[in-house]
Amino acid sequence: MKKDCRSCCVVFSVLVLFLGTSVVFSQDNKPSYQIQVRADRESAIYKKGEPVIFRVRLLEDNKPFAGQELTYKIQGDGSFEKGGTITSTDSVAVIETLLNRAGFLKCTVQWKAASGATISGVGGAGVDPLEIRAETPEPNDFDAFWNAKKEELAKLPMNPQLVPVPADKVKNPAVEVFDVKVDCLGGKPLSGYLAKPVDAKPRSLPILISYHGAGVRSAGMPISNAVRGVLALDINAHGIENGQPEAFYKALAEGELKNYRVADGNDREKIYFVGMFLRVIRSLQFMKSLPEWDGKTIAVIGGSQGGGQALVAAGGDLDVSFCVANVPAICYPTGDIEGNFGGWPGFLRGKTKETADPAIVNTVPYIDAAHFARRIKAESILSTGFIDYVCSPTSVYVAYNNITAPKQIFPTPGATHAVPQKTAEIINKLLWDYIERNRVPKAE
Repeated sequence: MKKDCRSCCVVFSVLVLFLGTSVVFSQDNKPSYQIQVRADRESAIYKKGEPVIFRVRLLEDNKPFAGQELTYKIQGDGSFEKGGTITSTDSVAVIETLLNRAGFLKCTVQWKAASGATISGVGGAGVDPLEIRAETPEPNDFDAFWNAKKEELAKLPMNPQLVPVPADKVKNPAVEVFDVKVDCLGGKPLSGYLAKPVDAKPRSLPILISYHGAGVRSAGMPISNAVRGVLALDINAHGIENGQPEAFYKALAEGELKNYRVADGNDREKIYFVGMFLRVIRSLQFMKSLPEWDGKTIAVIGGSQGGGQALVAAGGDLDVSFCVANVPAICYPTGDIEGNFGGWPGFLRGKTKETADPAIVNTVPYIDAAHFARRIKAESILSTGFIDYVCSPTSVYVAYNNITAPKQIFPTPGATHAVPQKTAEIINKLLWDYIERNRVPKAE
């Protein structure tokens, strides 16, 4: 993934809002240019068959630059594609289209400056997104496959190893932190950092687990979460050592874990995400075994790949009571061969039903986080950007629409693979409000 969407000890790392424009900045007193592409309504959501209008502005030094020929291309779900040219004006130029099915549209507008530079702007719009569904059904034996994995995992002793992190690294006397490893299936252990308040009483604390976005890195120490009175666990995605020098993770990313996201995509027993998901399930088994857990509240959170893991956690363990999946990945991998915008990691990107490897087509539904979403009983929050090319809004809405439990979604028409700061703050407040509201009363 292009963006680093890791979870961190402050629950979720805020990503920068990107407004779908490219800018050539002025140099040596030369002008700067920008193209803005916006839907004509703030929500950027329309009905099937309703005109979808994109408003386009070409700016020179932040002022309208009229009389220039712009080219545009609109791509959409259902293999929709349309292109043409428009002329910039002193206010806005208008591109009108429509989509006769539920889905998303992305409008890319370009202009070639006299310098030879190509300036681009992108806008997105949704059409009845709450009606988006996958065409490819989930495997008939989806539950049987994962139940067998979970049963096998439950038989394996956890053998937890908790190594205390020195106080000079924790830097907070109210919290103790442990570098944790727990035996797991799939060739790698569960690996992360556990943080909890010092002298926490048995059955007194809710659980909060955070999962990482794509890439290869150490878990973070969730100290700020523990300070707020939770059993906090942050796991790295790969079951690797924590707290190592940057060179250690770089070597893994360029070696053993290079292209892990599409490894063994033709074999449901070997595909990389099966092992990752088993570590997700193990994280819940481990945390529920701790005596300090209140026996009631379990919250999970992640962004991007971590968002997909959060959906897997909530759908794979019904004890999870609150789930936050920001711009979740690993959803709707078959979307591309249905002519729609599929989700990361793009096993079938650029393929059709005729050109795709049948073994991959048959395998990836078993690791589709949107199928896990269908099983969620937890209160859930998702977020998406309408011009997200990594985890498409289509793939996020497939997952969201599969959830039958209480839920909310936070869409941002102008965002790519990002969560605006204001949205992140709202979501984090909802998470902590839930935790505080459901705390077990302290014993007198």
